[in-house]
This record gives sequence, structure tokens and C-alpha cells, in this order.
Amino acid sequence: MSFRVYVAAPLADALYVRKIHGLLRDLRMEPTSSWAETSEGVESLDAMPLEDVREIARQNDEDLLEAETVLVLPRADAGREMYAEARLATVHLIPVVWCGTPRPLTAYRDGVHRVDDLIGALDVLARLARIPAGPHPIADVLALARPGHRAVAL
Repeated sequence: MSFRVYVAAPLADALYVRKIHGLLRDLRMEPTSSWAETSEGVESLDAMPLEDVREIARQNDEDLLEAETVLVLPRADAGREMYAEARLATVHLIPVVWCGTPRPLTAYRDGVHRVDDLIGALDVLARLARIPAGPHPIADVLALARPGHRAVAL
């Protein structure tokens, strides 16, 4: 069985999250954040039928609660649901890897690993998944990285 990871990020970053999903798969981890695979752009929740909005929320919660860890990729002035998802994970004692800033109070709760960039996040995820130390399938990609989780060449 593979290690399951839910990625919490702004909806507008769905394409980026799909690339992160690819990296996770390269590490033999299973992304559970289906929202990123099905997103077609920014949603106008107020314009949608209430039943549809609740179904989106239910699916996201189910995906998150099936994960063994949650990777949070915040971006200033973007997204809000990822903060609620991070809090849901902490309530259910699911480890959280908080990558970058901003860092609200939840980023400092028990069970949250704070890292500065995607390299640090992947390292923590590998340790949580008990992947042996040594060269990883994505070592060449990570070698191209610069500080900041958006700087990884994907």
C-alpha cells in the first residue's frame, strides 16, 4: 500500500498541485486530493446549487480523511479553504506538512511540520512514509530547486 497524501492549496493553483501529484507518485506516494485533478478554474460557490457546494465539501473532507498526511501549500492572498483543511487534519491527528508562508496559528499546532520550501516538504513526507534515505527518483528535479516552494522546476 502506498503512503496517501492530501494536498491543500488555493483552487487557482490546481495545475501546480497536479505537478506536485506527479512528484508524489514518483516517490510512490498516492495523492488523495481529487479536487486538483477535476478543477477547471475558480468556482463561484454562491452561484452554484447548495447541494453541489456541499458535495464538493464532502468529497474534499473524505479525500483528506483518507490521507495519512496533509501537505499545505499556502499562498498569500489566495485560497482560504486550505486553512480549514489543515485544521481538520490536526483535529483528526493527521500529520500536516506546512510548506512556506503565510503561517497562521494552525501552522504551529501539535502534529504540524513547518518547512520553508518544497524540498523540505518532500523530505518530511519521505520520512513520514518511511522511504529509505538515499537517492530518490526525483533527485534531478530537486537539484534544480531554489528557495521557495514555487521555485522547483516542474
